[in-house]
Order: sequence, then structure tokens, then C-alpha cells
Amino acid sequence: MNPLRIADFSTHLSGPMCSHLLAEMGAEVIKIENPRTGDGNRGEFEVADGVGMLHLVLNSGARSLTVERRSPEWPRVVEACAKWADAVIVGTRPADARRRGMDFATMRAANPRIVYCSISGYGDHGPWAEITAHGQSIDAYAGLVTTEPGEVQPQTTPGWRSTGTTLGGVFAALGVLNALTQRERGVDHAQYLSVSLWHAATWWSWRDLTTLANAQRPWIDYSDLGSRYSLYETAEKRVLLICPAERKFWERFCEIAELPDEVRSFGDWGESGMEFGEGERFEAERKLIAERIARHDLDWWTERLAAADIPFAPLLSVEEALASEHAAASGLMRDTTVGDRDFRVPASPVRVAAPDGELTPPGPISGPPDLGADRDEVLRELGLGELVGAAAGDRES
Repeated sequence: MNPLRIADFSTHLSGPMCSHLLAEMGAEVIKIENPRTGDGNRGEFEVADGVGMLHLVLNSGARSLTVERRSPEWPRVVEACAKWADAVIVGTRPADARRRGMDFATMRAANPRIVYCSISGYGDHGPWAEITAHGQSIDAYAGLVTTEPGEVQPQTTPGWRSTGTTLGGVFAALGVLNALTQRERGVDHAQYLSVSLWHAATWWSWRDLTTLANAQRPWIDYSDLGSRYSLYETAEKRVLLICPAERKFWERFCEIAELPDEVRSFGDWGESGMEFGEGERFEAERKLIAERIARHDLDWWTERLAAADIPFAPLLSVEEALASEHAAASGLMRDTTVGDRDFRVPASPVRVAAPDGELTPPGPISGPPDLGADRDEVLRELGLGELVGAAAGDRES
């Protein structure tokens, strides 16, 4: 079976995230880059020898074709990429795409069955559609940026991570796969996909969006859930989350924690089958659980709660999660190389089993390409062999 072919005209986070996820699942990806600096990811957050962390992660598995957008060859390359590809990814506002000659109409003329994925900050419609978007600004418009007071000015909360740019790339990959599935099922025309990074960021608050739109209130905070779905400190001051909200779990937990019978039977499990221990009537219970949890260390609780099949979790740092045995066994990271250096990058959460149903951790993925490293090879594949060896140009729009 031939792999999916993706022509990626985007830069930075969202479009490359989309094409990388597709590459992780076997797609063949060509990145079309300007010949001077290439994708802006290349130098961002250097990890080694001038290699940017974003480039290492998001461009691994791709090939690089460089061409100047103001050169005479540009329209021919765009047309050839559209004919070659199953889907193209464009990461700019529609007006900019038209100005650069890589809009939907141009691609559709070259390939009447093309899947065209447009990724922009705020979508195609609405008063914000033409606002320039940049990473955190999308999340700020979506209500996701949290702050702390600073000595001179407010500061973003330490540890905060942007959502829209990454999640937008995930949704774009889903959209591309859905459009290609529709094509396989008989859709015989070009398909235009519009992905708004702001919409993706705002969607992340789907619980609050739903309750605000229908009940005029935000969704509940996890800190308000109750004594039976809460955080407690163990003997060595590690933080443990317990989640025995269902009755069967609660009864098992009471036995392990040696809680009195009157606590074990107290509650109203109702239609949902869950009792979270909300409200003042559970304050004494919360204190009692805290006292019991503090009697033993985290290993003691982990062993017994896991054996009793009670949902729980220690609060790990990212470093601890990365260093865990489960990360190694499940293939959280996969290997790649840059020059003679070995690196590890996050692997897609999707695992595709072999025909016999066996799941194995993902193998190595090819390293991120040097700028223009695949230019001649790709040009020949595109039927533009006469351009091999021609100057790539040094101007950029």
C-alpha cells in the first residue's frame, strides 16, 4: 500500500505538528521551505549543535525542498506539489495564501481531488480573522493564560504551556485523515479544511463552554470535588490523588485505610453511582482520610491501592514520568538522529498493531532534514528534474 503524501507549506508549530503526526503514522511528508532560513522551528530552543528542539521533534520524518516564493519556479513547484500530494497543509491566513499563490483555488486547479488544510490563528470568518496570531496570543484570546503578579508587570504562571498551537495541529491531522477517508468512500472533489487555532484552544475548555452556554456558570473545580476525589499527603510528604468515588472502590479503600464502619456506609451514590464526598458534611471525613494517608509512605499506598484495583495516582513531575519504567515499556519516546548524535523525541500516542494483533513500541524515525537536503531528489519525484542544480534563490516574501 502506498503511503499518504503530504506537502507541508507551513512553518513553526501547528502545521508541522499536523504533518509530523501524519508522518508518525506512515505518511510521506515534504516540507516546502524558503532557502535562507527554512522553517522557523530550525533554530528555536537549541538542543545541540544549532539544532532547535522544535525542529528536532516536529520535522523528524520529513524531507526538505527549498524554493524561493518570488522565483519563476515557485508556481510550477506549487502545482507539482499539489499534483503529487494527497493533502497539502498551509499555515497562514487565507488572504496571505492567495498572495503567495498557494490558495485553495490554485491547488484545486492542479489537483481536483486535493485535500487542502488551511491552519490560521482565528479562522476564515469573524472580526478576528485578520488579526496576526502568535502562540500565546491565541490562548490569551481563549481565556487560557493564567498569570501571577510581578514586581513590574503581571507574569505568566510558571509552568504554563500554550494549548492552541499544539491542539490545532492535532485537530488538523484528524481533519486530513477524515477528508482522505471520505475520498476513499467516493467523494470525488477537492476538500477545503479550515482549522482555527483559537477555536482549538477554546475547545480545550469544552466543559466550561458547555456549562457557561447552558447554565451560565463555569464547570466545577477539581478542588471542590470532595473528600473521595482529592489530594492528600503521605508520610514523606509526597502528594497522592485518590479517586474511590464508586461504592465498590470506596468500600475497598475504607478497608485498606481502616476507616470505621459508619464512614464506609455514609453517602448517597445515586443515579451516577458515584459519591465524591462534597460539602460540609464530609469535612470530618476529609480530615480522617488525611490522617490515615499520612500514616504510610507513597510506596505503601501504591502497592495496596494498585492491588485492590482502586483508581489513584501519585503526583509525578514530568521528569519522573519520563524516567518511569512505564515510559520505557510503552514507548513514550522514540529514537532519532541528527548527524552523529542520537536523540529521543515524543512518539505519537497512536499504536497500530501488526496483523496478528501484537503491539510493539515504535522504532526509530528519520532525523529532521537539513535545509534543502532533499531538494534534487524531490524535484525529480515531482517531475521537475530540469530544475535540479538551479539556484534556490535568496529572497523571501
